Amino acid sequence: MRTILGLAAAALTLLACATGTSGVRSRELAGTAPHTAPAMPPLQADTTRFELPAPVLGPITAPGDVLEPVPGGQVDWGRKVVRARGTGVIDPGAQNPAQARLMAERAAVVVAQRNLLEIVKGVRVDSDTKVENFMTRFDVVYSHVDGVVRGARPVGPATYDEKSGTVEVELEIDLAGPQSVTGALAPALGPGQPVSAAQLSPPVQEFFRQYSGLVLEAGNTGLKPSLFPKIYDENGNLLLDTRDYYQQYTGQAGMTALQYVERLDQILSRPEFARSPLVLKVKQVKGLLGTDIVLGRQDVDKLKWLKDGAKYLLDAGRLLVRLLL
Repeated sequence: MRTILGLAAAALTLLACATGTSGVRSRELAGTAPHTAPAMPPLQADTTRFELPAPVLGPITAPGDVLEPVPGGQVDWGRKVVRARGTGVIDPGAQNPAQARLMAERAAVVVAQRNLLEIVKGVRVDSDTKVENFMTRFDVVYSHVDGVVRGARPVGPATYDEKSGTVEVELEIDLAGPQSVTGALAPALGPGQPVSAAQLSPPVQEFFRQYSGLVLEAGNTGLKPSLFPKIYDENGNLLLDTRDYYQQYTGQAGMTALQYVERLDQILSRPEFARSPLVLKVKQVKGLLGTDIVLGRQDVDKLKWLKDGAKYLLDAGRLLVRLLL
């Protein structure tokens, strides 16, 4: 009997100890802060992240480098401006010489505007079309072009020739930019290429990592400058129609959207082209007006990304054509 009572007491003691220990452990767990994962270190900057090249600041060529003389004026394709001159005659019998000179200057402006309009009509839009063709087909284009011409700005002060009794003025307008010939043509150029069509695909990114731009070397091929040249392969397949991107010509960066240059050193001397551009030789010229470019097979293989990346080239002013007029 004494043995049984001893065993029972021992069992009760063990049970009490177990219960007390459990309560202590529960209180310890309740008072312990919940476990949290250690803080992640801050993400390091991705040094391989792609960035588009900065836009070229202003035209590369000097005034007159890529010049096409025409009757009554000139088309400066390098600077994308059209200039025209006009002359007025001072009335020798006028009682007020100052008034006579003013009237002659006004007459010279009218003549210069008329000449400017005629020059603009002959500007090549693409290989098949001149500005005049659009002006004839679309009244709205005629009206817009006429408005651009009437808003022409003077190139320096009027010149008076006392010996001949004449006054000469020179006016100019822009081929590209906000108030330009290209802007006047917009109603006839269609919707253009949607912005969503441009893709920063891996080949486009790789091109901009390796090169600062694309230069098409026309040399003495006889290529004629136009607002919107096309690029073909030897089999006649269209690689790029720059007319699809005419919106890039009508903004603030329109003057550099596609540039015609006379010398390669004009490009290479610019800080924007410190990393050499990709230079491809034009194999031949095609089109009714001789403005379209044909590239050789090996060069075409280097431009499989062109349609994806054309918008970025034009936006940054890094599509250039070297030619001799």
